[in-house]
Amino acid sequence: MPQFDLASSLTRKETRVMRKMEAMVPYWMARCPNYGWKESPEYGKAEELKEKMSAMEVKAKKRWEANFC
Repeated sequence: MPQFDLASSLTRKETRVMRKMEAMVPYWMARCPNYGWKESPEYGKAEELKEKMSAMEVKAKKRWEANFC
């Protein structure tokens, strides 16, 4: 049975978007203030990007399962 590989199951556009999102997470985390950083809008944006990335991974996994399982 073939195993799931995220890199090969993403489309070209999804790969590009994921790469950009991965780079933007440290960008927003670096802009968080020293105190109260979990309540900052920058932290919220970083967490939002992480959620979008995980949703994209789930979508790719479902597409892969539909094709190979």
